Amino acid sequence: MNSLSKNYKLRRNIGFVFIALILGWAIFTFLIYPNLSLLRITLFSDGKFDVTPVIKILSSDRVITALKNSFMLAVCLTITVNVLGIFQIFVLDYYEIKGHKWLNIAYHAPLICNGMVLVTAYNFIFGSQGFITANLMDIFPNIDPYWFRGFGAVLIEMTFAGTANHIMFVRDSLKNIDYQTIEAAENMGIKGRRILTKVVLPVLKPSIFAASILTFIVGISAFATPQVLGGEEFETINPLVMSFSRTLTTRNYAAVLALFLGLITIFVLIVTNHIEKKGNYISISKVKTPLKKQKIQNPILNCIITVVAHIVALIQTVPLLFIFIFSFMTASDLYAGEMNISNFTFNNYLSVFNSTTGLKPVFTSIVYSGLSAIFLVGLMLIIARIITKYNNKYTSALEMFLQIPWFLPVTLIALGLIMSFDRPNFLTFGFTLTGTVYIMLIGYIIIKLPYTLRMIKAAYAGIDNSLEEAAKNLGASTIKTYVKVIFPIIWPEVLSVFLLNFIQQLSEYNVSVFLFHPMFQPLGVMLNAATGADSTPESQMISFVYSVIIMLVSIVIISIVYGRKNATLKKRQQI
Repeated sequence: MNSLSKNYKLRRNIGFVFIALILGWAIFTFLIYPNLSLLRITLFSDGKFDVTPVIKILSSDRVITALKNSFMLAVCLTITVNVLGIFQIFVLDYYEIKGHKWLNIAYHAPLICNGMVLVTAYNFIFGSQGFITANLMDIFPNIDPYWFRGFGAVLIEMTFAGTANHIMFVRDSLKNIDYQTIEAAENMGIKGRRILTKVVLPVLKPSIFAASILTFIVGISAFATPQVLGGEEFETINPLVMSFSRTLTTRNYAAVLALFLGLITIFVLIVTNHIEKKGNYISISKVKTPLKKQKIQNPILNCIITVVAHIVALIQTVPLLFIFIFSFMTASDLYAGEMNISNFTFNNYLSVFNSTTGLKPVFTSIVYSGLSAIFLVGLMLIIARIITKYNNKYTSALEMFLQIPWFLPVTLIALGLIMSFDRPNFLTFGFTLTGTVYIMLIGYIIIKLPYTLRMIKAAYAGIDNSLEEAAKNLGASTIKTYVKVIFPIIWPEVLSVFLLNFIQQLSEYNVSVFLFHPMFQPLGVMLNAATGADSTPESQMISFVYSVIIMLVSIVIISIVYGRKNATLKKRQQI
């Protein structure tokens, strides 16, 4: 028995050493080295410390304006997204509002129509050549065709696109509130608004705080929306980084800007984490008493909230509906602002599905998104298991390193990869990665590491340890226990993480535009190109077909995810 035990411990230790070596190499090569390399290239270009690029960047009025714009957008977006997101989840789950089923569908629109798809929709609806703009110019000939451009346009689009975190995460916190706490407050004579502010909102503070941090980072790192809808009037940092990175002479300026943006992001996260730790938040009760919806007693207030809720739902779904309609229109009808059903055609779809060239971006995005999602889930199943099972300083350090992408803007990650691996490197065994088909896949994996780790780690944390102990007492091996007991329990969450990663990467643009191979352009890059002034009418019409394909895939995947989620919740409530 002792010899068997020693052999098992030896095999386990060898396995741990092997995993540690692989992870150590991967973390240093793709998470640490690119950032150190950027610092060396920008500040030690000639082997000596030189702050000239930093001074030149900070002395530029254009750069300072872009920095101010990014910070202003991040602050305003955090406020507007929180207001809209909290309003939506309360309409869905706290108050009795007529048309609940329709509102529930509409408020999930940002999960279906997001990223470059939503930016494309807004551009072709409200842009200078947009459908609504064409109709407005017929009524008001003197109207500026660029009326929907600048800070306001960017803020509106990103606000309605940014409520996904509230719908997915903050809403779950609201649903988990113990209704007995509300009843207790009512019995104490507390009613209406005070219950909301004194009982409900304090419980939601941690999830709202987390959503606020993510929203701020999205705002300060905004790329596609300011690039398309901001125009010259409202330029932010990342589009500026993109323009600087296109030439070798200004690439170091792009790196300085990306590093500066990374420092701002890290500073904000440090400050917000400090504030969060000092906060006195009420934890969610574990007593399973479902939340009951409240009636709004004031009829006028009820009417106002109902009307506003349905207006918001309409705004959320209009881009999705317009994209679908545009995909059947001709370019001449679109530019003229005419919606003539008799002219609807399948030619745009035939252009995509009748040629390998048309389908190539679809297959490219599916392959990259699928491979990155499979690799991430497979890797995090192993790593998250090690972190939850062996909670020590080494696993804590491992978790900290894997969260590095959480603190860095995607432009910094992309530039680090480009500038670090543009020549043979011993860390990559002599291979050059820049310009190859592999570097974008690496970028996709890096940006989703923290999210995937946290979600799968949370799934493991929800497992009752007594189940594993019972299986071992019955003679089951460690592998058999995992396969037969643990994995089936976490499978719904694992599938959800895989599918959500997949759809979020389908129209990914921020990393793709830096790392894509010219022969394999993904959908996000194709959609962005269609919004450019030099794009052809044919490419613009085909972009709507690509958007419809992305939305249909998203609808199917979200239905699977939430179908399983609701079934799991019902089973737990029955138990």
